[in-house]
Amino acid sequence: MKSPDWVDEISRTAGYQNYNISISNSTAKSSYFASLGYNNTEGIIKNSGVERITGRINLSHQLFKWLNISYKGTFTSRDQDNNLVEIGGTNRQQAAIYLSPLIDPDDNFNPYYGNGTPFNTPTALIEQNTNNTKRFSSSHTVAFEVELAKNLKLRSQESYYNSERHIYRYYPSTLPKKNEGEGGEAYRNEYNENSLSSENTLSWNLETKSGHNLNMLGGFTASRSKSNTLTLSGSGYMDDEVKWDNMGAVLDKETYSASSGSIKLTKISYLARINYNYKHRYYLTVTGRFDGASNFAANNKWGFFPSAAVKWNVSNEAFLKDVSWIDDLSLRLSAGRTGNDAISAYRSLAAMSSTTDGYLFSGSQPVAYYRSRLDSPNLTWEKTALYNVALDVALFRNRLSVTAEGYISKTHDLLMAIQTPTATGYSSRNANLGKTTNKGWELSIESRNIVTPKFSWTTNLTFAHNEQTVNDIGSEKFVIASKSPNTGYMMHGYVKGYPLNALWGFRYGGVWKSVEEFERNAVTHGYVSSGTITNYKNSLGLPRYYDIDHDGTLTQNDLVYLGNADPYLYGGLQNSIQIGRLNIGVYFTYSLGGKIYNWSELYMAGSYSTNQYRFMLDAWHPTRNPDSNLPRAGSVVVNVPSDLHVYDASFLRLKNATIGYTFDLRKKTRLLRDIQLSVSGENLWLWKKYNGFDPDVSTESGSSTMRRVDMGAYPKARTIVFSIQVRY
Repeated sequence: MKSPDWVDEISRTAGYQNYNISISNSTAKSSYFASLGYNNTEGIIKNSGVERITGRINLSHQLFKWLNISYKGTFTSRDQDNNLVEIGGTNRQQAAIYLSPLIDPDDNFNPYYGNGTPFNTPTALIEQNTNNTKRFSSSHTVAFEVELAKNLKLRSQESYYNSERHIYRYYPSTLPKKNEGEGGEAYRNEYNENSLSSENTLSWNLETKSGHNLNMLGGFTASRSKSNTLTLSGSGYMDDEVKWDNMGAVLDKETYSASSGSIKLTKISYLARINYNYKHRYYLTVTGRFDGASNFAANNKWGFFPSAAVKWNVSNEAFLKDVSWIDDLSLRLSAGRTGNDAISAYRSLAAMSSTTDGYLFSGSQPVAYYRSRLDSPNLTWEKTALYNVALDVALFRNRLSVTAEGYISKTHDLLMAIQTPTATGYSSRNANLGKTTNKGWELSIESRNIVTPKFSWTTNLTFAHNEQTVNDIGSEKFVIASKSPNTGYMMHGYVKGYPLNALWGFRYGGVWKSVEEFERNAVTHGYVSSGTITNYKNSLGLPRYYDIDHDGTLTQNDLVYLGNADPYLYGGLQNSIQIGRLNIGVYFTYSLGGKIYNWSELYMAGSYSTNQYRFMLDAWHPTRNPDSNLPRAGSVVVNVPSDLHVYDASFLRLKNATIGYTFDLRKKTRLLRDIQLSVSGENLWLWKKYNGFDPDVSTESGSSTMRRVDMGAYPKARTIVFSIQVRY
């Protein structure tokens, strides 16, 4: 029997369908637009995918000479079958890349994990489980634009948004791992959110014959949102056909749980802006916002965020009027401050939770309330000061355009969850902590290489470099963003003076190759193992790490900086060619430098219970491969992050290629204007050094986004799309 390739067993070549129809028209006073779309995208993993219906309508009418009324409405229905199994991730028993190829898809026992364990194969989970999410949302916006006087306009926009989300999960009693009579497991989540918002602005324009142009705007915005959630879960359901439609039908109420919650959030902003230019040479923009958000502490809900920008259009100066080969030469400068309020509601407040898992009193189990979160009475806005300088150049009748830009931003009072001493009874609290700097440059070049009536060729090339640095984290020595499973060693975290996306771990020192090395190290303390070594001879081939503080124990003090996840240089190259009615486009993206953590490799890491990467064929062996520095097979050295699992994240990707042809039908029929046929491909080719699926990944973990810590990220799909567009 052929050994299964578990990635092939759970994946497929998936179909994609997308249909859109729209109608529009306009007159001197009115305009309308309506569209309806349908999308059906199958997932790469079997029995997954999403079906989506969208609708949109825009109406505008000049009711009076001084009053314009408009309406915009959208509707979306989304039905998603979520992934029932994982390709990678942190589940060593069931994620596809970890499973031994010696396990048959029809097995219900994994003999290679621990001492053997009952097992639901990915194929069984795909065939029997259900994990479905349904979403419905609509938005309605009505706007009034009133001309109060000449050049003086009042605009008021009122919006209402509503959304619903329904999650249904069911794991039946027929799964191989289930014991007889154990029953099924059901989960149901109901969520709804609605919000009202109002935006009101008053604007005034002034244009003089002498070249002065002034626009002034002031106003306020306000929004209020409310969300409700209800979650039910239970196990021991005897009728698999009913699934989640009778959540109370459990044999034992101890297996049943219910929770609910409600959240309200209010935001208000006062804003003002002045735009001025003189003869389209000198431009000035000044803005100011006074923002308030209810999710901050009572005394820190408001923040003021000003900005200013200037532009000098040098090409409109008199001394360049005879320089015909310069079409645009502009210098831009800007500075300002922005705020970030991206935290959940009530995070500044202490929280109470309830439980019924306490002791029995008089035959009953009373509800107990306990404090589950510390308060943060000074929590306020995260603030960023930004400074920018840019140069725009267009030459030779716009045949060559160049934009060069440099920037620096400084962020302080970062919104973070920081660790607290375990003696407090809490693991973390929310706080404004630290300072970071972000600086870099961008260069964009567009060249219209060939421009003729029947043939054109345009090239766009971009370069970018960015550096992010942690300048201060208060009294903390480090703040952990991601840590290794079970052991808790920091893999991605914030340390003063290091990059924001720094990777951390231990310095790998190869493997123990002789008893003499153990004996010598007992004196020098140059290396250390992840566990206690009691028998030198039986421990040959185990990995070792540099003992930075020479104390003979592997601890956080031995962690070292393993590199920056951010690339040194990144960008893209776009070529667009038009030959008559034939259009061709090819787009490459690239990234040079930067490091990536292979989390899945760390999870395998010599374990005898999982599949292995190909390089383990070169593992240490006392006779066949005694000089290897890779851990011996079956050494069970998991969860110790080191530079052994860090790779160069450089890549070159053929991001998109498109070819299309347009048939002009205006001379042949009055019904159709034209028909365009096209085929495009996404992610067609990838060159990389990384041994995982893709080096360009980011993983969400709690409130942090960890760049290039690959925790089994869902691979980017290679997509081929055929399309037809008909215009009337």
